[in-house]
Amino acid sequence: MTLPGGPFLAAMGLLLLSCTRGDAPASTTGEAAVAPPNSAFSAVVAPVPTPAPAPAPSLSAAPPDADATVIVACDPEKPPPIPSPDRRLYAVWRTFPVDLGAHGGAGKLRVLEDSRVTQPGAPRAGTHPTQPPCDLLPSRVELIDEKGATVQVERFLPELDVELRSMGPGVFLIEMIERIHCLASCWCGDSHAFWRIQGGRLVPHEGRVVERRPAAGTPAVGAMRKVNPVTHGCYESSSFETLPGRPPALSVRRVAMGSFVTATELHWFEDGEWKASIVERK
Repeated sequence: MTLPGGPFLAAMGLLLLSCTRGDAPASTTGEAAVAPPNSAFSAVVAPVPTPAPAPAPSLSAAPPDADATVIVACDPEKPPPIPSPDRRLYAVWRTFPVDLGAHGGAGKLRVLEDSRVTQPGAPRAGTHPTQPPCDLLPSRVELIDEKGATVQVERFLPELDVELRSMGPGVFLIEMIERIHCLASCWCGDSHAFWRIQGGRLVPHEGRVVERRPAAGTPAVGAMRKVNPVTHGCYESSSFETLPGRPPALSVRRVAMGSFVTATELHWFEDGEWKASIVERK
């Protein structure tokens, strides 16, 4: 039998070639954009999903300690008991050199406060007896002689700033400023007290009244006038001023409620003694 050749064989070859290529799927435009041309075929097997690990228990989600107490306010009438063991610590806040003369030589004035109000970043915005922490240590002002012995201790509110105010050559007043965190009161404000060193001791400042207007009233001229602590609120204030021809003076202003009489006191050092004047105006 003679097989046909020529054109017949060529036609059969073309038919077989088209059938073989027709088995492969044609690529869509999207697939061509994802898979690069001439890339080898690979099978992707999706992993069997495994359950997610259980989250670790949060410390904040732990049940509250039955013994823990959150203090939102302090009761000034019922101070908290001293903790046991007591881990509260004092820290040195300020130190000033002072001359105690024959009563102690070259000594120093040291201010200690609760370490929680002196640590770096502490706001030092004052304290209030109803606001926590309720167990702050009171501040301590220590007078120390040249041998390092503590000869006197005075206590104030937890946050205390101390300034030495020069009132002339070798003479100064010590301003003790108790920082108060006011809530809502015009009467509230930082408390300023004035002390000095006399006979090797810290004593509240007082001066002899050399002028009073009007003349009637107490204390009278010649009497000693002690400076009571001044609350820097709406009705009291204090400042230090220097008037031409006069030594530096402490000025205290107070307004009496009801009568609205304004009393201005001046205290200064002159002729070897502390002097004071009182002027009242309505």
